[in-house]
Amino acid sequence: MAEYLTVALLSIMIFYSFGIAFNVHKTLDKENAGKLLRKLFPLYFLWGIIISIFIEVTFLYQGTSLKALLIAIVAIGFLYSRQVLVPLLNKNRDLVNEGNEEAKKTFGSLHLRSVSINLVQMLLLIIVLFI
Repeated sequence: MAEYLTVALLSIMIFYSFGIAFNVHKTLDKENAGKLLRKLFPLYFLWGIIISIFIEVTFLYQGTSLKALLIAIVAIGFLYSRQVLVPLLNKNRDLVNEGNEEAKKTFGSLHLRSVSINLVQMLLLIIVLFI
């Protein structure tokens, strides 16, 4: 069961990252893309939290502590992204739209952090599937 949920979570992450988020910017103008992603990202992270908690509980029940630890890191990544990074990204994006050049650098740094966390989470899920 936990392995199926792990595959499902990894699939959702890949689809969202390379299917939805990537194509939103190609399809919509900057303003509407931003509005849509502001609605979608918190939901994406919330579902990541929920699914990873289910996986975590299942691995703990199965007694596979290393997998449980790796999934805990994934869950913490979702929680941090949703509760810390999203508000900071939104604030700095608003400042960028107002012409604040310093906020542009901050936004870029925060976005890189968000993408990096997401990639590390995907790598951890792959590791969980193969250990």
